[in-house]
Amino acid sequence: MNTLVKAIVLSLSTALVAAPAMAAPQDHHGQSHQVQNNHKAPVQQHYNAVHKKAVNPSHDWRVGQKVPSHYFGQSYKVDHKKFKKLSKPGKNQQWLKVNGDYVLTNVASHNIIKIIRG
Repeated sequence: MNTLVKAIVLSLSTALVAAPAMAAPQDHHGQSHQVQNNHKAPVQQHYNAVHKKAVNPSHDWRVGQKVPSHYFGQSYKVDHKKFKKLSKPGKNQQWLKVNGDYVLTNVASHNIIKIIRG
């Protein structure tokens, strides 16, 4: 009986000590860590979104990837006639300008077709 009481007291005291440590917010600034995601987004994109790093399409994006939908607003669309280095977009294609880079996208699928560094 005495052993049972000691075991119960020990388990309760351990639980009380561990609970605040598990509930405390974690500060990971300046530490190298890997974030686990349950979705298919790469860790680097998640890191960029959390820390609001500027998007650099020529470095962060690749041909075949999907462009986030908020880049399809009128402020990002570009008229190819005003820029010599931009070819005429084909059917269902649109040039976008994101942070000085030009991205040719498929309007229907939002896939990147071509990236030209600005």
